Amino acid sequence: MRCSLCEPLLDRYVEGTLSAREMARVSAHLRICPHCESLLIELRVVDALLATTAPVELAPNFTFAVMAEVRSTPVHVNRKLSLWAVLTFYVIGAWIALSGMYAVLGGRVPYLASTGHAFANGGAQGLAVLSATAQSVSPATPVVLASAIGVLLLDTLLVIATVFMYRAVRARLAATVNRSEAV
Repeated sequence: MRCSLCEPLLDRYVEGTLSAREMARVSAHLRICPHCESLLIELRVVDALLATTAPVELAPNFTFAVMAEVRSTPVHVNRKLSLWAVLTFYVIGAWIALSGMYAVLGGRVPYLASTGHAFANGGAQGLAVLSATAQSVSPATPVVLASAIGVLLLDTLLVIATVFMYRAVRARLAATVNRSEAV
């Protein structure tokens, strides 16, 4: 028998709960293995120490005192982001990524900047600049359109999953709260 097979059986060997065959195998291994024999001696010492301990006497109102202390302890509230905040961050991040991809794939960042400035200034040339920008990035339009549709589909799936998860968890949460209030 190897040490790796013997060591897990030593507890049950000390207690005498092994079968006769396993007891004989462990005994044979202990005669030839000083490492496992020292583990057995340590286990017997620990068992002897545990057997000599006196039971602890608790105060008659121990449970009441502990529960009173627990009730007076302030509840630690973890500040978690709400589901709406997480979804908002996701949507903003997705649209920023989509805009960045549009700028990179379009390769015409100066035109996009000039479009923003033209509309900010309210000049008559705003539509002309917008038209020039649209023509300059038109090779990337199919990729950007596909990406926008993908983001919108993912947003829709996330909203649907959130609604279904809320409906499924709400019933279990209510049952748990009712059970804990009954105790």
